[in-house]
Amino acid sequence: MAKVKINEIREKVERIFRNEGVDENTVKTVTTVLIDTEMKGVKTHGLLRVPYYVECLRSGGILPEGDIEVITDTPSMALVSGKGGLGIAVAEKATRLAIEKAKNTGIGVISVRGSHHLGAVGYYAEMCAKEGMIGIAMSNGNALIAPTGARKVGIGNNPFSYAVPAGKYGTVLYDIAMSMGSDMKVHAMYNEGRRAPEGWFLDKNGKPSTDPADYINGGVLVPFGGYKGYGLAVMVEMMAALLSGAATTHTVKAWNKVPRELGGNVGHFIMALDISKLTDLDDFVRRAEDLITELKSTELAEGADKIYYPGEKEKDSIESCMDSGLVEVADDTLARIEELLGA
Repeated sequence: MAKVKINEIREKVERIFRNEGVDENTVKTVTTVLIDTEMKGVKTHGLLRVPYYVECLRSGGILPEGDIEVITDTPSMALVSGKGGLGIAVAEKATRLAIEKAKNTGIGVISVRGSHHLGAVGYYAEMCAKEGMIGIAMSNGNALIAPTGARKVGIGNNPFSYAVPAGKYGTVLYDIAMSMGSDMKVHAMYNEGRRAPEGWFLDKNGKPSTDPADYINGGVLVPFGGYKGYGLAVMVEMMAALLSGAATTHTVKAWNKVPRELGGNVGHFIMALDISKLTDLDDFVRRAEDLITELKSTELAEGADKIYYPGEKEKDSIESCMDSGLVEVADDTLARIEELLGA
């Protein structure tokens, strides 16, 4: 890992996307979301993803645009298409539309199809929280995990997130995917010669394994909590894909590389709920602060030194980066970024 200046890495990433024909607004949006995620310490969805987006852009599988087309529109809901563009920009625009509708009607629900990988889904839920709203965001993705009882992939790792404004504590942010461990983390363990924790994946024969090579050579991730994680993955698939008319399970290509084809067709579901339309916002925030204070003051278990609320570690990480003006980035990721600048 290396500590680099945030403004310098931002300029480099922006230049990379600009060189790929991405319009300036989309360049700014995609770079902001990726760096925000990197500063939160969520390395699997931060700058590591830059080469993957570039590869898809160069193949023509993901279009450089990030516009949305409104297909069906009501005062509080809309169905939109991302038209095969960069999923981060598509989701960001869809979230802004959800917030706008919530300000007018109390709730904004945006169903998205024709999109691609949207990065860390929590970013969009947090956008709502920063506007004094409760945000919910989710997305389906390419099949990566086995349904409970199966030994082959059947459904995506379908991330889900909610965010709630919490005053002095910032945002309560819960952002999870449905597997015990991520695909990218297993690949990192393989590259580093480390074994995985027990219960993360099955080998190609459906047997539990801790050897990352077994996963890479035909294995499959398993959902966290067994049937509970699997059930959540199914519900996200229904909310994000069935509702919008997006692709499902094995037909999803979040990282589409087929030129001029909406083969990715990822679906998202984004909801903004204006707290002030139901109750006094200041009172809600005060009660949220009281709840977190109570939770954090609970007697500690042996060996524990602190009780965290959802999103606290990410909040601490991003504040540390902002204070220093530096962000820690993996050496391999930095090397790939330099390669792209020189390509």
